[in-house]
Amino acid sequence: MDGEHFRISRMDQLKHLNDLIQESLTQSGELIITIFDARRRSGQQNMLQHAMYREIGKQLYGGDMEHAKAECKLTIGVPLLRASNEKFKELYDKNFKAGLSFERKLELMAIVDISSLLSISQANEYIGQIYDRYAEKFSWSDFISRSQKALAEKEKEKRG
Repeated sequence: MDGEHFRISRMDQLKHLNDLIQESLTQSGELIITIFDARRRSGQQNMLQHAMYREIGKQLYGGDMEHAKAECKLTIGVPLLRASNEKFKELYDKNFKAGLSFERKLELMAIVDISSLLSISQANEYIGQIYDRYAEKFSWSDFISRSQKALAEKEKEKRG
């Protein structure tokens, strides 16, 4: 989707944005406005993701945390970003989707930022999907289960 994107972090920036919205609406007669939570994942989310990668690596891949991390990024993180970020989708599809084997894509995940691009709400979704997918394959440690549950409850409270 073409258009303009604005990152707002202070209330005083709203006047300028409101002026631009009014001008664009006057010119075009119709707008689509989408609002995203621009905060990036929290330290708690980052810590839990890495604990999950370690646990997956230990349980399924002989301790290979990097393989687990790449698999999560490719099979869960990439679809989340493709669904929410048109530019990411375009670049990923152009450079990764066609012609690369799954194994090659896993190798490339070692150098491609995926989870660090997620917003706080996307990171919660990412963690939830990792938890659910791998719970079908093994039992999570108590630490990971409690941490994931606490993050999910915190997100639920935030949504009201």
